[in-house]
Amino acid sequence: MTGYADAHCHLHEYSDGEAERLAARFYIAAVSEDYESSLRTLTLAERLASVWPCVGLHPWELGSIENPMAEAERIASLAPRAACIGEVGLDKKFVPETYEEQLPVYRFMVDLAAENGLPVNIHSPGAWRDAYAIAARRGVDKAVFHWYTGPLDLIREIAGSGYFISVNAAIAVQEKMRRVAAETPIEYMVVESDGPYRYRGLELSPLMIPDTVKAVAELKGMEVEEAAEVLLRNTFRLYGRPRLA
Repeated sequence: MTGYADAHCHLHEYSDGEAERLAARFYIAAVSEDYESSLRTLTLAERLASVWPCVGLHPWELGSIENPMAEAERIASLAPRAACIGEVGLDKKFVPETYEEQLPVYRFMVDLAAENGLPVNIHSPGAWRDAYAIAARRGVDKAVFHWYTGPLDLIREIAGSGYFISVNAAIAVQEKMRRVAAETPIEYMVVESDGPYRYRGLELSPLMIPDTVKAVAELKGMEVEEAAEVLLRNTFRLYGRPRLA
């Protein structure tokens, strides 16, 4: 087994041509932010066999949506065409003002994942424990905590539930990400870009995944090829095997 997978990428934000070029090189879990981006993600995945399409409602979007639960219900209608539910979650760090509105939407999305047997891709800055507790309590079988920078002692509980920690390409400049990667058992780790996104001078994209895998390998004292194989296998465990695999 060879290759690289990006466990969290906003593929819908790329042009069709760039999305095709990236999908030709990487397996990509393509997350969405609202109904319209979910539709675009599904359309891309119909012709790109290396893509896992995720539908979801990002907590950052709630402040600009008149009826978030109605939007969530529209997105729920797309679940039969999806490989996962995401990007969904809770955020006390960047949008604490909508936290009370975020909770029912997140519960709805978590239930949607559980009812459809789909993994859930979770965003939870400042709310890691809440997001984990809700997912575990509501019967989610598979989950990934995207760009995890939460409490190190929570990692053991997350992995103990069979959930995954996603290590971002920001490991190149972010010390907390390195600490998380060192602490997380590699059997419960995947890697991601969150591209296209700018962070501390980095232009995050799937193109950074090989270097991210190399950084993980160095932290774990592994050969790069071995780490790449484990991380790819983990991503298949999380999302299933894409049509290309």
